[in-house]
Amino acid sequence: MNKRVLALTLALLLMAVVFTGCSNNQAPVDESENPADTTPVTGNSDLVDGIYLIKRPVSQNGNFPMAKLEVKDGEIVSLNYNEYLATSGEAKNESNYRYAEGIAVIANLNEQFNEKKDLNAVDFDAVSGATSTKGNFKEIVEELLDKAAKGEIYEPVYKDGVYEAKAEEPSHGWLAQVSVRVQDGQIVGVDYAEVAVEDMDGVKEGDRKSEDNYSYVRPLEVAAELQKLIIDNNGTDGLDVDAISGATSTRDGIIELVNKALSDAK
Repeated sequence: MNKRVLALTLALLLMAVVFTGCSNNQAPVDESENPADTTPVTGNSDLVDGIYLIKRPVSQNGNFPMAKLEVKDGEIVSLNYNEYLATSGEAKNESNYRYAEGIAVIANLNEQFNEKKDLNAVDFDAVSGATSTKGNFKEIVEELLDKAAKGEIYEPVYKDGVYEAKAEEPSHGWLAQVSVRVQDGQIVGVDYAEVAVEDMDGVKEGDRKSEDNYSYVRPLEVAAELQKLIIDNNGTDGLDVDAISGATSTRDGIIELVNKALSDAK
């Protein structure tokens, strides 16, 4: 091998060593600049525009939670969580609910979420008491966000308002009547009553039938059971009343009046 070829060979070997060293000493890639997608289910990414609503069944205490979420341009606009009284259909407030701490918890959770727009950022420990309310709030908001991610948009069934109906004539001195409250397209209150149209034994005109002035309590129980079913079912269509026994005329009369009242709500 002549000197020229030897010199060229040594030069190539030196260049290979230099480039190899450079590649081995490259700065490590910062993977944090391109992290994997770890967005939790409760995050607000990829939400579909629309209104989303969830209503829970009426509890044994005669109230229930309901919440509505609005999304626009893929972002949360507002959340409104409330707990309603099944008879009046009113949201719990200081004038109709004696547990003030529970009302404060509802207001606090709504305020926190609407400010941060992220369920993970809500500090549930910052509010004391009302454990069931906090649990319901978290579960319902998680479900609403899941619906918004899937685009399961809510369509109201009825027009909001209070709708009333009365029987055409009294029965044995009592006139049946009903008041149905609709909020966000959902039935939130059903108040059925039988009112005295004349003075009777121990009863004055205008008194509501109750356990204090009426000896046969089953119709009153049926009214309470049917109230819950109608609210949970959001109407009488397909209503399963097989579990309600006795006082058939009362049951049928309530359903007829509720249908009559709701005829103006559609």
